[in-house]
Amino acid sequence: MRTEPLYMKDSYLRRCEAKVLEVERGRGRRAYVVLDRTVFHPLSGGQPSDEGFIASAGGRMEVRKALLLGGELKHWGVFAEGEIGEGDEVVCEIDWERRYTVMRLHTAGHILDYAVAKLFGRLVDTVEAFHGPPEAYLEYDVESPPDPAALEELAREVVEADLPVVVRFVKAEELPRYLYNAPNLQRLPTAEVYRVVEIPGVNAMPCTGTHVRRTGEVGGVKVLRVEKRLGYRVYYTVV
Repeated sequence: MRTEPLYMKDSYLRRCEAKVLEVERGRGRRAYVVLDRTVFHPLSGGQPSDEGFIASAGGRMEVRKALLLGGELKHWGVFAEGEIGEGDEVVCEIDWERRYTVMRLHTAGHILDYAVAKLFGRLVDTVEAFHGPPEAYLEYDVESPPDPAALEELAREVVEADLPVVVRFVKAEELPRYLYNAPNLQRLPTAEVYRVVEIPGVNAMPCTGTHVRRTGEVGGVKVLRVEKRLGYRVYYTVV
């Protein structure tokens, strides 16, 4: 991938300067733009895409989605003013309110993974997950529905402990010694270096998503409902 993903090292970075590597025009004022660096997290890993804008001296694009396509991170959107061209120096800025909500939801998702494992007394894989608006959920491979009140209580304990959320980059050969209470490892893609997100004493798992710095930032974790799907899907929010 030609784009440096700045969000991987700093989830709180809202804005950056970049250079346009490629512009792929679509219908009307629509286009895909590839940059040499970006703060936009793409739709991936159960996390929704950031939204925001890319602006140059000659134009501005409203970014509706960032996507991983064909080994590239592409910003898809609509030119609101003028146009942006290859070689342009630009400023990128994400919708911070949306991003921060997603960060809280994603960290809450890791906490709920821990809570479900505690309730069932074993590591529980997820069938599917989505950590963002319009509705966040985690679907667990379990035979019976987890109790919402018990999940909320276990999550509350982790939030109130205000634990650090630690991000580290680990070589593949060293990965096993950094992971614990990590579901879905059988689906882990091959890589030379992995990004590991750890909540000390809770879990440590491979993750490319954006997270808050401490569990206290998550706020209250509220389970909205539990539905039977392939497993049991837990819909949740942060308050």
